[in-house]
Amino acid sequence: MMNKYDLTILVKKTEGVEAKIEKLVKVLEGKLGKFTEMGKKQLAYPIAKTREAVFLNWVVELPGEGVVQLEKKLTIDKDILRHLCLRVR
Repeated sequence: MMNKYDLTILVKKTEGVEAKIEKLVKVLEGKLGKFTEMGKKQLAYPIAKTREAVFLNWVVELPGEGVVQLEKKLTIDKDILRHLCLRVR
C-alpha cells in the first residue's frame, strides 16, 4: 500500500537535487507529486558552516519500507544539509 508523505529538504545549491530525488523515488517504486521551491532562507544556527539554505518540498507516495530506505539515502547524501519526511493523512 502506498502512503503519502511530505518531504522537505535543505540544500546549499539546487543543481541536480531535483533529478537525484526523482531518480531515488522511482527506484523505490514511488511517485512524485507537487514540487515547491520555498526559496533561500537564513538558518537559525549554522549547519556544516552554512548560514543559508534553499528549502525544497515534495509530496511523495511511497510504500512503507520505501520511506526507511529514502531517509537512509538522504542522510548519507552530502549535498543535503537536513531532511524531514512526514506522513500526510
